[in-house]
Amino acid sequence: MLGPEHVGRRAAVRIRLRSPEPGRRFTDVIGELIEIGPDFWRVLPDNVAQSGAAVTIATDTIVAARAIPPKPTPFSEIIATERLLAATWPAPETAEVGGWLLRYAEGFSRRANSVLALTAPEGGTDAAMTAVETWYGARGARPLVALAGPVTKRLDEELATRGWEAEAETVVMTKPLRESTYDGEAAIADAPSEALLEQLGNGTPEIAAAVFGSGEGRGYAEIRRGGELAARGRGAIAGDLVAITSIGTLPAFRRQGLGTEVLHALEAWGYANGARRAALQVESDNGPAIAMYGRLGYAERYRYWYRGR
Repeated sequence: MLGPEHVGRRAAVRIRLRSPEPGRRFTDVIGELIEIGPDFWRVLPDNVAQSGAAVTIATDTIVAARAIPPKPTPFSEIIATERLLAATWPAPETAEVGGWLLRYAEGFSRRANSVLALTAPEGGTDAAMTAVETWYGARGARPLVALAGPVTKRLDEELATRGWEAEAETVVMTKPLRESTYDGEAAIADAPSEALLEQLGNGTPEIAAAVFGSGEGRGYAEIRRGGELAARGRGAIAGDLVAITSIGTLPAFRRQGLGTEVLHALEAWGYANGARRAALQVESDNGPAIAMYGRLGYAERYRYWYRGR
């Protein structure tokens, strides 16, 4: 039988029908396990994952349950999501090589300093990689290529044979959004404050400002305590997606639920501004964060990582 440690995993649950029909005593639910309580489980079935309509199952009707592998995410969804996420995190300097997008932001984040390579490059991989090394070398930067899971499997294998090392595997988690009324203390502005840029800028707040952007489709949530920026986060909309990033809480204010409140504020803001899905990106070695987001309704869709010289 499964336990709380399996929340966020895909599962197959067999249920005993309370009012069985002739020849049919059981039914099965297959989907993401989003909650396990003493009296009930909640499962988001595969066939309604986009609508977010979870099924509540009484524990005394569960006959058997087992964890199963995640349902493969269509390549078209991965490519579309990667392009939307790239639009929400734009690098100040870009170039295109054979259909690949080269991005540079003076070292501020891997995402804004890597190649987005979602298709086979025009002119072949050798020519594209030569151009990549030349472009980043001219900027004194280490070449990095972002690899979107199974979509870029062939390129990943080729870079591995060239000695490029994998790093920073990241889980992309999404959640369908529904209309909600947020009435907490997080305030959302359409431009980042100086305090937020100082916290997130890694010593270069001016570059952070260029990547974060401001104005339409951008929201910056802050919770202040005693005039100090206690918790913050950023939302950026592209298409039907709001990418929620940079959630954090100062050490003195942790374990008060402020990060979760910032998340809910940005979800509500995203829905009010046209988004119908929310996306988070979490490094795969951050198990506690992945489990927490799973409890909040987010499910893994795919993983990406980088390969660098």
